[in-house]
Amino acid sequence: MMEQERTTKRRRLAWDVAPSEAEAQRALVVGHEGATAAAAKHVSPPRRDDDREGHYVFNLGENLTPRYKILSKMGEGTFGRVLECWDRQTQERVAIKVVRSIRKYRDAAMIEIDVLQHLAKNDKGGSSHCVQIRNWFDYRNHICIVFEKLGPSLFDFLKRNKYCPFPVDLVREFGRQLLESVAYMHDLRLIHTDLKPENILLVSSEFIKLPGYKRSSSGEMPFRCLPKSSAIKLIDFGSTAFDNQNHSSIVSTRHYRAPEVILGLGWSYPCDMWSVGCILVELCTGEALFQTHENLEHLAMMERALGPLPEHMIRRAR
Repeated sequence: MMEQERTTKRRRLAWDVAPSEAEAQRALVVGHEGATAAAAKHVSPPRRDDDREGHYVFNLGENLTPRYKILSKMGEGTFGRVLECWDRQTQERVAIKVVRSIRKYRDAAMIEIDVLQHLAKNDKGGSSHCVQIRNWFDYRNHICIVFEKLGPSLFDFLKRNKYCPFPVDLVREFGRQLLESVAYMHDLRLIHTDLKPENILLVSSEFIKLPGYKRSSSGEMPFRCLPKSSAIKLIDFGSTAFDNQNHSSIVSTRHYRAPEVILGLGWSYPCDMWSVGCILVELCTGEALFQTHENLEHLAMMERALGPLPEHMIRRAR
């Protein structure tokens, strides 16, 4: 049913309320009525060309539609940029994914919106550990997806902590939530296909400092950070696929890619479980389990860690 809905064309939301010349002039008049000044303050900025890669060009403090004020840039990826914004309607901070104005990324964003809405619709108790979509709109040819604002990714937390591994008890709690999230998706016949520490976010940014294990060469006792809360949520459903739809041949980021994907055997739900295993080892050690960018080396590293590949997989390999 969901796949049929995806192909159905629907009216897209569009926002663009750049002020007219008359409105802009009125907004500059000192002593103008408060209502007019407030309205002018919330208008969109003048139109600008996107950059060469199709990213939306912005300045901090500008409006992204009258509802959202841009506070900071939170991150950037191949899809576009994530902006921290103030939602004037709900009076809270949100994260808005502003997708590049290129057809393939716009199409992927519309698929992600369908997946997010499907996940939210079936998450009655809010226990899926999947990020919540709040809204979406089409703004100056950029699909914008509004999310609840969360904390840093597990990868960013590791990086800031100089790749000091998480305590095993904390990794166990991360693993429980991650498995619950993946099981929820699989029950809906969805496969994430891009599980990695970058796509797992802490719900809170708060942390505590603890003394490190070893003194530095200068004799100082370094500190390590631990999150105050173990709550996590899964993000980035742009590559999510239904089990019964056509599958692309290559999925997952290299370090978390399952052997059946590398061997060209096709893939299904188990590719997510392989990624979960790689992630948990990385959180315990502070290093990616399979640090390689080449297929044969990757397979050799798998065999070194787990023993020979099953004979039936080797026979069917392409």
